[in-house]
Amino acid sequence: MNGLFMTILSLVGLMCLLGMAIPNVKDAALKLTRALPASTSAVTTVLAIDTQNVGGQEPDVEFLLSAPAVTTAQLPDTKTMTYAVVMSANSDLSGPTTLYPSVIVQTGAASAGAAAATFRFRLPSNASRYIGFSVTPSGSGTGDASGVSATLEAVF
Repeated sequence: MNGLFMTILSLVGLMCLLGMAIPNVKDAALKLTRALPASTSAVTTVLAIDTQNVGGQEPDVEFLLSAPAVTTAQLPDTKTMTYAVVMSANSDLSGPTTLYPSVIVQTGAASAGAAAATFRFRLPSNASRYIGFSVTPSGSGTGDASGVSATLEAVF
C-alpha cells in the first residue's frame, strides 16, 4: 500500500511540475461555511474568499457552492431557501453586489424537505476581489435549518 501511495504522490508532483491541472483539488484556506437561516431572515457569509482578482485570468480555478440536504423540520413544504453568489470590494462583504442570483433554490415538498444541490462556476473578469454567498428563506412554515451549513470553496 505504501508503494501505491508514493506512486500517486509522484504522479501528482509531476503533473504540478508540468503545469497540468489536477481536477477537484481543494484548499481548506479557500473554503467558507455558513449555517442556514433559523428564521425568515437571510444570512450572508461573514467572511469572504479573497480571489485577489483572479477572475477571468486564472482558467484552472472554479468555485463550488454546496447546499446541504434538509429535512421537513428544517424546510417545511412550500418554504424555500434561495442561494446567491455575492461579491464585494470589502473583505467583510459589506456593500455586496449579487454576482449570480438564485443559483440554487431548494423548496420543501411532499413532506420530504429538499435534496442537496451544488453550483459550480468561474468568476468573470470584472468580479470584485472578495466573494461569498447568501441564503434567503421565504414562504410559510416555521422550519429551523440552522443545524446544517452550506459551503463555498475554490476547486483547482
